[in-house]
Amino acid sequence: MKLKRSIGPIGLMFTAISGILGSAWLFSPFYAAQIAGPAALLSWIIGGLAMMMIALTFAELICLFPISGGNARFIYFSHGVLSSFLFSWIMWLGYAAVAPAETMGVLQYLASEFPSLVVQKNHITVLSTPGYWVAALVLLGMCIINFLSIKWLSRYNSIIVWVKMTVPVIVAISLLMLSFNIHNFTHFGGFAPYGFKGVASALSVGGVIFAFAGYAPAIVLAGEAKNPQKVIPLVLAGALIICFLLYFLLEVCFIGAQAPGSLTQGWHSLHFAGDSSPFVGMADQLGMHWLRYLILVTAVITPLGTAIIFIATSSRVAYAMSQNGYFPHALLYLNKKGVPIIAVLLNFVVGMLLFFPSPGWQGMVGFLVSAFVLCYALGPISVLALRSQIPDQHRPFRLPWPKLWSFVALSIANLIVYWTGWAIYSEMCIAILLGVIVLIIMRYTRSTKITLDFKNAIWAIVYLAGMAVFSYLGNYGGGKGVLPINWDVLMIAVFSLGILYWSWLSRLPVDRAQVYIASIVEEG
Repeated sequence: MKLKRSIGPIGLMFTAISGILGSAWLFSPFYAAQIAGPAALLSWIIGGLAMMMIALTFAELICLFPISGGNARFIYFSHGVLSSFLFSWIMWLGYAAVAPAETMGVLQYLASEFPSLVVQKNHITVLSTPGYWVAALVLLGMCIINFLSIKWLSRYNSIIVWVKMTVPVIVAISLLMLSFNIHNFTHFGGFAPYGFKGVASALSVGGVIFAFAGYAPAIVLAGEAKNPQKVIPLVLAGALIICFLLYFLLEVCFIGAQAPGSLTQGWHSLHFAGDSSPFVGMADQLGMHWLRYLILVTAVITPLGTAIIFIATSSRVAYAMSQNGYFPHALLYLNKKGVPIIAVLLNFVVGMLLFFPSPGWQGMVGFLVSAFVLCYALGPISVLALRSQIPDQHRPFRLPWPKLWSFVALSIANLIVYWTGWAIYSEMCIAILLGVIVLIIMRYTRSTKITLDFKNAIWAIVYLAGMAVFSYLGNYGGGKGVLPINWDVLMIAVFSLGILYWSWLSRLPVDRAQVYIASIVEEG
């Protein structure tokens, strides 16, 4: 049995929009403003452009190979088994963590009505014991919904997306009409009170990149879409543009809505009653009780819509990894609706475990951003390698100036990972080591041993280790502050150029790449 192509172009675009408009709109304007002040607006502009650059590298790849779980396959085609496993593992963990993060966001907002769902530990909002059991029920319910066909899931998501796009606009317009102070953008430390470091930190730990990175489901589910070669570039660009406009409007209105008296100690000190659920706290502060309840209802609907889509997404990545031989064959089992239900249940178990290492919504987001962006680095790397390996294969969508485009896209991805900081990247290093253990177990328990293509993966090992060194010596999130500010950006750009060239030199020989491509594409 194969996965079924049943998602139309509108459904696919709504899948991308649903992934982007999750819990981020409920939290990111608040955290980004705290971290960067009014310059958070620059973070949204930079983040939107960055994600567009990276997304279009995947547009070329998915148009070339419109298969399910594609972004777990492209590096397999270009660089073989070990490179593919390392990044697929990171990708799968990142996607599997979205549902818990969105569930955490829902429960934080509901805590304004049901305080027993969360507790405060070291000024961080975490789930209480009752909250953990509620989270388990919510995750299980979303997994059950995923057992239905992808066509039904797409239709359900299309309805939810209209709510996701409408309510943020209502919130923004309400704030604009009832409370807008233009001086908030220039007073209290000026437009950029914390300089570029604040803008960069808002991109990573403020949730900006987490928001935009949600377009991934459209790539992963492309193998179940109708005519993906024709629609993928428009789907990705359209979803990112629509969501950028919504987020930018919301941030402008959020900054302008703050009472000047709440900013006398600076943007870092911005807080109000109920800031574990920021927009509910603002609605209470402004006396807009009708808006409070609208936000609460939406705070349940929108994150869970995103979580449901990402459960589908992460299960397809697990399915693809099983096809590649990295996970047990049991994950390839499909029910009568063509859904990989064992992979869905695995993501439920992993999701429950992920509530513990990164408590609170913001803590989860840092890990997610690091995982997402490391995986997005595969786009520019695979584009260049496959241009050399299969130069004559028809490409319905081709990037202009592929070398320059790939260099800029990879540099952007590496900078975002660097800005996430050492505290987060160190967790990623532990996750990667766990993945290596899984690969070793799979290699020595299968009757047919996996060929690792080790020589073609040395660049990937150096790349991940190099980013660890930059994060440790850098100026963000627990780094040692050894690297000179501003020069660190140039150093990462040079590192990115070196890795891009090395990875191109390390691409698989043409005959081996074609064998890998044929083995997957023929399976569907």
